[in-house]
Amino acid sequence: MAPADEENNEEVEEEEEDEDVEEGEEVTDLSNSDVCTKYQEAAKIVNLALEGLVTQCIPGAKVLDLCEFGTKVMEAAAAKLYTKKVNGKAIDRGIAFPVCISVNNIVCNFSPLETEETEPLKAGDVVKMDLGCHIDGYIAVAAHTCVVKESPDDAEPPKDEELSKCAV
Repeated sequence: MAPADEENNEEVEEEEEDEDVEEGEEVTDLSNSDVCTKYQEAAKIVNLALEGLVTQCIPGAKVLDLCEFGTKVMEAAAAKLYTKKVNGKAIDRGIAFPVCISVNNIVCNFSPLETEETEPLKAGDVVKMDLGCHIDGYIAVAAHTCVVKESPDDAEPPKDEELSKCAV
């Protein structure tokens, strides 16, 4: 193909892209400030729920209660945003990834049913939390690991040199 033909093809492709956007197709990448805002709001909700979950990781806490707490926080916070309909349709928002609380030897993605009995948390347990929220399909997911302390005022547990050599 001659260089002039390549230039003409590129111009035609650019014009077609411009026409697509002009015909009412929504830009759904990060160049759209609304998309960025939806990602940011979903991330704020996830971080809020995660902060609350960390404070709830105390001896005696039940995994199911932690999962329900995180879910309620995300649902309540998401329900306050984007309450107006757009083109007659409500904007979908809420849980994108269920709250999962994995303790000690459970690797990940543990979200118990109400009928499942699990042992309450105890001091020294390693708790891994995963959760996700979305606004209009734009998802923010976060995870965090903490060690359950005897009391909230306790200092961080001492560093274990052998543990730091383990691969995760």
